[in-house]
Amino acid sequence: MTLRGLYRFYLYAVFIAMLLFATSGVIQLLTVLLQSVFKDPNNTPSGASLVQALVYGIVSLITAALFGGLHYWLIRRDMHNDPMAGNSAVRAFFLNVVELISLPLAVGSGTSMISAIGQHNASGLSSSAAFTITFLGLWLLLEWERRRVPANSGTALVFQRLHLYGTQLILLFILTSSWLQSIGQLVDKVFFGGAGALATCAGSTGCQGSDLAAVLANVISTLWVVLFWIGYGWLSRNDTASVFRRVFHFIGFGFGIITVLVGIYRGVTLIFLLAIFKGSLPANSISGPFAEYDVISPLSLGMLVVGAYVIWLRKAVLKHPDERVSVFLTGLAIAAALAGTAFWSGCGLILLNISGHFFPSTTPVTPENWATAIALFIAGIAYIPLGLLLRIRSTQAAFLVPLRGFTFALLGGGILAMAIGGATALYAYGTAALGSALDNWVYVAQTGMAAFVIGVLIVGIYLWTSIREGFIGGSMKQQGAEAKPPVREVHVVTHDLAQANGAPGSSAKETQTMQVGQATTVATTQSVGEIVDELLVGKISRDEAVARIEKVVK
Repeated sequence: MTLRGLYRFYLYAVFIAMLLFATSGVIQLLTVLLQSVFKDPNNTPSGASLVQALVYGIVSLITAALFGGLHYWLIRRDMHNDPMAGNSAVRAFFLNVVELISLPLAVGSGTSMISAIGQHNASGLSSSAAFTITFLGLWLLLEWERRRVPANSGTALVFQRLHLYGTQLILLFILTSSWLQSIGQLVDKVFFGGAGALATCAGSTGCQGSDLAAVLANVISTLWVVLFWIGYGWLSRNDTASVFRRVFHFIGFGFGIITVLVGIYRGVTLIFLLAIFKGSLPANSISGPFAEYDVISPLSLGMLVVGAYVIWLRKAVLKHPDERVSVFLTGLAIAAALAGTAFWSGCGLILLNISGHFFPSTTPVTPENWATAIALFIAGIAYIPLGLLLRIRSTQAAFLVPLRGFTFALLGGGILAMAIGGATALYAYGTAALGSALDNWVYVAQTGMAAFVIGVLIVGIYLWTSIREGFIGGSMKQQGAEAKPPVREVHVVTHDLAQANGAPGSSAKETQTMQVGQATTVATTQSVGEIVDELLVGKISRDEAVARIEKVVK
């Protein structure tokens, strides 16, 4: 780091530190002021605590205004003297990292505060509101400063993109928690009469149960998170060519696929448990916040997330049409790989249940075990058509990178399952043979063998695929082998090339003679496609390939 860089680091470090100091003071002040709005009968502040909060807030604001204002003036002067200062990595690091931290904190705190408003005798609302308002203000201030002179290249742009897409991903995780709670409670209230929430409360004092105010507050808190999550998509709307954007959007897309699979898995499990195995489940396992077999919440969340990221990816594709094939095939590969994980996990559990049925251990095979295994299998069954579609479309487009990633992902998972499962089975059988058996060693050995067998199947399928497609040990297989060009096509090209170089047009007889010569040349030499294939494999050098191609053209 240069002396100029160290100077900027000092300026921004002190400026940000003063901002955070002022933030703590504002939180204290707002907490005192908001206590008159959100009255807490269980926590009435004393006169001394009020005075202390006021004094601390005023002192922190004055101190931050003096020292922070001075360093901000020095920052502005540095940017005036050096036009490149606005694109410095130091500036981008401090502004974007603090924004990356402050906004999720504010949104998460705001979510909890809004949910608490719907509860009776809720406490701590004033401090939660003060924290949310203050950190939102800090984020707005830094966002204004960032947008005043945005980063446009280099490391500074990397930090900016990490902030934009990283924050959106963190907000997605916050949204997941809020969505599962609020939508689960809403569905329980509307379709089950609040049975799940009442069963969770079980008569405990202070439990809100299916109270309408609590349900509405949770729904509003979820909309609050959705607002910022979509808002960050709007902030990065013009950054369509960014690799960071594509990577983070594919991560979000994959997260949405996972939640859809969870919803399908839970639905199939419920069908088998209740309709086929004639079992019974408590009400709070079917509906209510974070219910074990809640179907609608994860399924609706997954559809929302997948739809949003498809729209964002499509918008980038519309501006860069040449990326259409790669984006589509990458998304298809992600969906197929995640579905394949569920499919093969279900196969492993089915195999484990079969072995446990014929060779019982101290862990009995229950209807819930069968329902879970079959549900995973069915949830991931789309992996088969998705994988076939990925292979067909990749072959048609002659673009194999997503297919290669899909193949290696499953191949790696199969190798891990085979290695870990085999080692577990050997450990269980070995200790039993030596007279020092594990507790319930039969079940441990069966689990290891099930994983080993599934791993062998996956490795066998995708190792063969990798070798066949040339993914391992050589260049990738050329898609759509080039056929030798027809004689007539060679004649036209040769004639056009001659005229383009200024050669006089030939007579009909001369043209016929030239065509015969060209036909003989094509018949006795390699095609351009064959020469390129040999170059890619490494059989010939670049210079030799150029010489052969020139010979074919001539």
